[in-house]
Amino acid sequence: MPTFTIREHKSDDIEEFYEAVVESREHVAPWMSWLTPDFSRDTLACWIDECAANRLTGESFEFLIIDENGGSIAGACGLNSINELDKRCNLGYWVRRTRLGEGAALTAVELLRDFGFQTLKLNRIEIVVAKGNKPSLRVARASGAIDEGIQAARLNIHGMAHDARMFALINPDAVRVG
Repeated sequence: MPTFTIREHKSDDIEEFYEAVVESREHVAPWMSWLTPDFSRDTLACWIDECAANRLTGESFEFLIIDENGGSIAGACGLNSINELDKRCNLGYWVRRTRLGEGAALTAVELLRDFGFQTLKLNRIEIVVAKGNKPSLRVARASGAIDEGIQAARLNIHGMAHDARMFALINPDAVRVG
């Protein structure tokens, strides 16, 4: 079984990252609004620049999922929609088609959880999965996240409202009342 890690994007990742996106269009696009028919290398380059800027402001922390054997890109993940006041955020992930079933997404969730709790000092990390996205549901369940049920019209994907299942990872060190 491969071993995975996460790391920040670099400008020289564009070609391999773009290939991973194109290879995965069929299984990723139904669940990710950013993957539109006009997605291009230029779109990706702008997004990588945006990720660097967002990291500096603390708005989001996006990463590549990397196979430690050889350094190839297995997918991408990140923490976004960070709410500093309530100490919570959203966690997202996707894995390229040829790397499905190898544990890349689950490892990414675990590494992001640790980063969110230890570095960002978050209390809660949410994984919101559109109803019908079975691979992501399996990962969220395997991560040990609490299944908080279905939320009606929770996600807007390609202009359509989708019901979604809410999962939550709770920081065991969070000071809680009640």
